[in-house]
Amino acid sequence: MNPVVEYGDESQHFGDNNFTQLTSLETAIEQIKKTWRGQDKLIDILEDLADYITQNPDRVVIGLEKKLELGKRSDLFARANFLKNKFARRVAKNQMSYSEQLVYIQILSAINTTWYQNIHPKIILGLNNLEIDQSIHEDLIKPIHQAIVRFDCTITTETVSGMLYFLSGKCHIIWEKEC
Repeated sequence: MNPVVEYGDESQHFGDNNFTQLTSLETAIEQIKKTWRGQDKLIDILEDLADYITQNPDRVVIGLEKKLELGKRSDLFARANFLKNKFARRVAKNQMSYSEQLVYIQILSAINTTWYQNIHPKIILGLNNLEIDQSIHEDLIKPIHQAIVRFDCTITTETVSGMLYFLSGKCHIIWEKEC
């Protein structure tokens, strides 16, 4: 891992003569990993993570298939369901790891925020599925994966996609024009 030099609230990453400003997600994950390295505890699921892994209490629970159907994206269901379930198994497997829970909170929060700031407005505007899919990849999947893979090489772009579909299935993400 390349050395990190911190100045106040900003972290810079040096290596191979490259100077790269860390994103806020990368900085948060780096701090989590530094703080909890080797100190994983047997604890209950964090309240913040529980907010993401349980059904959204403010919405009628209709499930991933119906969510995608309402958003006219039934074409995504088979893959989405597979990736959602794969991530759910990962959460269950790592439920006793405090640092993993903190990382999941950061990633799920970033996905949720990016969805409502970048993707959902494009759905409301009526962009076509190809444009929406490209935006999901470029604005959400790719940058979030790039931020996390430095710290956990087992998280793939499909893991990040699974997290998106997981949030959709738990009614945190809306795929339709009307809220």
